[in-house]
Parts: sequence; C-alpha cells; structure tokens
Amino acid sequence: LFNLHCSNEIIMKLTPHEEKILELVQQYPEIVDDPEARKKIAEGHGLSEKTLRNRIADLKKYGAIEGDNHTNNQYMKKEINIIDFFYIIFKHKRIIIINFFVITLLTGIVSLLMPKTFQSTALLMPPSSDSGLGLMSSLSNLSFGNFNVGIDESSGMTFIAILKSRSMQEAVINEYNLIKYYKVDDIEEALDVLADNVDVDIDEEGTIRIITRVKTGWLSDINEELTAGKLAAGIANLLVSQLDRVNKDLKIKKAKFHRQFIEKRLEENLIDLNNAEEALKNFQVEFDVIALPEQTVAAINAAANVKAQIISNEIRLSVLRETFQSSHPDIANIEVELTELRSKLKTMEYRFHDSIKDDYNLFPVFSDVPDLGIQYARLEREVTVQNTLFIYITQQHEEAKIQEARDTPTIQVLDKAAVPIHRIRPSRTMMVYIAGVMAIMISVFGAFFLEYINKLRKIDIRNEDRIRDLKKMLTIDRKAH
Repeated sequence: LFNLHCSNEIIMKLTPHEEKILELVQQYPEIVDDPEARKKIAEGHGLSEKTLRNRIADLKKYGAIEGDNHTNNQYMKKEINIIDFFYIIFKHKRIIIINFFVITLLTGIVSLLMPKTFQSTALLMPPSSDSGLGLMSSLSNLSFGNFNVGIDESSGMTFIAILKSRSMQEAVINEYNLIKYYKVDDIEEALDVLADNVDVDIDEEGTIRIITRVKTGWLSDINEELTAGKLAAGIANLLVSQLDRVNKDLKIKKAKFHRQFIEKRLEENLIDLNNAEEALKNFQVEFDVIALPEQTVAAINAAANVKAQIISNEIRLSVLRETFQSSHPDIANIEVELTELRSKLKTMEYRFHDSIKDDYNLFPVFSDVPDLGIQYARLEREVTVQNTLFIYITQQHEEAKIQEARDTPTIQVLDKAAVPIHRIRPSRTMMVYIAGVMAIMISVFGAFFLEYINKLRKIDIRNEDRIRDLKKMLTIDRKAH
C-alpha cells in the first residue's frame, strides 16, 4: 500500500508531522482504507480521525503512499500462464540446450572413467539331514517309530553362518591377497570391504545363493576388467570349496564323537548282556528250570496221573475191605501204595524245607510256579532286550565308523560361479538419462530465476523514476507555498 523504496527519500522533505503520519502508515497499513482502524490508531496517538485522514490524503497526493508500488506488487504477483511458461523457456532456450549437452557429455565421460563392478553368482542346493546314523533310527520295526538323531544339520542357516564366519573370510583374503587389491592398510579393513561385496541369501525355492562383487579402479583398461571378473568368480568358488571343507570337518568331528559314544555304549551293553545271561543260567540251575512253560505242563500231567492212581487204589481198597478181612495182604499192599502216592502228590504240590532236593527232578513244584514264572519271564526278557540292543548298537557302530572315514562332498553345487562378461555398474545409459533430465530441470529453474531477477531490476528502475518525479513534485509544491 505504500512505497517502501522511496520512503527514506520522502521523509527528508516532509514536515515532522507528515513524517509521523507516514511512520504510522508504514506501521499500520490498514489505516489507509479502514476507518475503524484509522480511528483507533488516531486515538492511541493523540490525533483525531479527521486529521489522520487528511494527512493520509496529503501523502497520497505527494505520491508517498499508494503509488506505483501497488502496481509493482500486482506485477510481481501476476500468475504465469502456460504461454508465459513456454515463452520463458523459448527465451532462454540457448542456455537450456547448452546446459543439457554439457551436463550429459560430462556425465558420459565420468561414467567411462568410473570404477566398474563385476558380479558372479554360485548356487547351492540346501543341505539335507542324514538320518542313517541315528541310534534309534534302526528301531523302525518297534512300536515307538523312527527317531532322527543324525549328525548332520538340516538348516541352510548353518551354511550361511559358516560362509559369514571370520575364518572363512580370512582364508579368502589370504588366498587372493585382497589387502593389496583393495589397497587397504590391514586385514580388518579388508574384512569390511569383503563383507560389503559378498551376499549370501536363501531363495524362495530354498536354494543358497552366493553373490560376489569386485570393483576395478578409475580409468581401468580391459586387462583390469578381466582380472576383476575372474576375481569375482574365484572368490565365489573358493567360498564354495571352503564351505565344503569346513562342513566336512564338522561332520567328521561329529561322526567321531558319535562313534566314541557308541563304542562306550556297546561296552556297557556287553557287560549288561553277560550279567543277564549269568542270572538266567543261575536261576535255571537253582530251580531246575530249562523251559518253565513246558515243564509246568508236564508236571501237571504227571500230577494228574498220580491223582488218578490214588483214586483208582482208593476204589480198589474199598472193594477189598468189603470182600476180605483187614489183615488181607492185598489190602496192606494197596494201603502202602496209597501212602506213597499221596506223599508224592504232596511233594509235587509243595516244597518242604527239610525235603531232600532231587537233582534229576524236571518238574517244578506247583506252589513255586507263580513266583518262578515271574522271575523267569523277567530274566528272559532282560536277556532278550540286551541282545536286541547289542544287535542294534553293533550296526550303529559299523555305520559310525563308515561315516567317520567318509570323504565325499557334503554340498551339492547347482551352478558354479562363472567369469562375468558384462559389468553391473555403472549403468552409463541410466546415468546419462538421469543427468539429462536433471540438466533440463535445473536449466528451466535457472531460466525462471533469471526472469525473476530481471523483473526485480525493472521494478527498481521504475521506482527510481518515481522517486525522481516525486522529488520534483515536492520541490515545486514547496516553492509554491
């Protein structure tokens, strides 16, 4: 609403009262058009609204306020339409075109000089677990199934942990003298560079992918690029071979530990089997047990025959007593025979502590049969269990010795790392394309900025002309007074 550029020049030619009013207008520009605001400000500074309004009118007449500055603000705030946009671009087309070609040319030159990165990839099958060495895996015929306690790891994360281990990376650095190739001071820096250029991932299909990258230096030639490609493939294949070696060593150590454990368990099993067999033998000797079920059946049949003879003799004795006198010799003979048969049957049913043991008695005593059956079953079961374990552990011991001596590869390589033909970085086409787009954007922005600067210069020139005219008006006005 007021001319800031010429206010300082005007103040020097205004009266003190006019300078005060101009300061109020500069501080409160709303008093120029708002009567309420003008009245409030006038009362706050000891003036009347009318006086303030008249002085503002004088300043307007002098051109101190509401001059061409309003026009200048409109000129600065004028929206640029699409025609003006293309006009400005066309006006500065030469600068835009030059910037585009210069920047894209420089980017292309830099891309030719930049270090080149070559990448090589090796693909491995995921490791599978070996269940053949499990101690309980051979017990598949038993009801408790097949237990897998194999010595191999079944997770691909084990391979990744081995590949990322410090020992593995140091072996690669020492093999290819990467401290010199990377141009670093020590192995710690070489480890950091190598870790940044080696990726180990598990694909969705479960395969393990080893990716290695090697950079050339600036201004590299064809020989240096070929060397970088060979080094990328060599590092990947060396990681694969080292992975197989380390994994094989781990398996051998596990197989050795497994064999030693089985040997110790086999020795214990032999002792337990001998003890079980001795206990069964002593039981058989002590109780005349050869085959308890068969002996028991035979004893029952023998007791039944004795009982039948006793019943037959009792019937004969009753008949003889009815026929002959008690002193008859046949009656005495039958009574003696009955006494012996009953004694024998009682001996077969019960064992007496004072009875003389018959070394040739093959029949167990009926009163001892339940206890003897339980003891015999337990002893026979223990022998069977120990003998079964002996067979299984012996098989496991042989398998463990075979696994310990095995020297076959432990990983399956689907794709060996090949020497790359093309670089993966830098992408020259993409760099030039991005540089060209950025050059156009920056050039267009620069064109609008230059147009803005030109507008400011035009405004300054117009303000200087207005100040010159205002000075002349004030001089003429004062001479007239």
